[in-house]
Amino acid sequence: MPIRTFFCCLLLVSLWSCTNKDEQQLPCNGHTELCSRAYNAVAYPSTHNSNSYSPAFHDLVANQEADITQQLNDGIRCLNIDLALLVNDPYCPDSGIYVIHAYPSLGCEPLSKVLDEIRLFMEQHPREVLTITFEDVDDVNATQLRTAFEQANLLEYTYHSSTTNWLTLGEMINTQQRLVVFANIDDIESSEGFYDNWEHIFDTPYTADSRDDFSCVLNRGEPTNPLFLVNHFITVLSPRKDSAYIANANPFLLNRLRQCQSEQNHIPNFVYVDFYTIGDVFAAIDSLNGVQ
Repeated sequence: MPIRTFFCCLLLVSLWSCTNKDEQQLPCNGHTELCSRAYNAVAYPSTHNSNSYSPAFHDLVANQEADITQQLNDGIRCLNIDLALLVNDPYCPDSGIYVIHAYPSLGCEPLSKVLDEIRLFMEQHPREVLTITFEDVDDVNATQLRTAFEQANLLEYTYHSSTTNWLTLGEMINTQQRLVVFANIDDIESSEGFYDNWEHIFDTPYTADSRDDFSCVLNRGEPTNPLFLVNHFITVLSPRKDSAYIANANPFLLNRLRQCQSEQNHIPNFVYVDFYTIGDVFAAIDSLNGVQ
């Protein structure tokens, strides 16, 4: 082999080695340690009723104080959203699918707006894996939801691999399957890339009038499901911001999550909180994941 050809080959090998090494060192959801972990072996900061934020929604139903874009920018990686198909509604005049909480009169925004925010974030943050759980869904069918995702150009990101042996976060990122979508809709799994909430998730009770009511017992789903959701918020008629100062703070929050992990023998994958900007939510999730 001519010496010039030899050095060219050596250079190409070196460049490939450096590129491969650099890709291995890139973070997944902010941490390189998470890249090799299966999706269902990771904890994700999550917001309860993510779409219901002030001032767009009335304080009576506002569980958050930041919009979807701000939540994602701050590090929230699981969004819990309520949907309704509204036709000729006096408060949401253009008929279509809206994100609401309880009553349209207390606030509503088009689902298309929310999906556009999510798509923009995913385009700008190619190393992030996101989850959406559509929980309370009124009059929206699987076809309509898929169409909304198609119009928002989000189908290209949806997860469509095994839900028995989940891909690692690194594999999800490398194959552009970075958006996992669950919905409480009949026949939702007839549409590729969409999954039934309680066929894959099990959770703790979601009603708590005080911190003493928090429990780790099984509520919905089966304990053999691959994903574990801990409901960690207090609601007495309306969201309780004052309670978040203790409920969302460590050691209270982390101790409860550790207790639920021990009782259910599963890492809490999704930790729904109200007023996520209060307390130590991100620190608690990092502790569960064993990262800093």
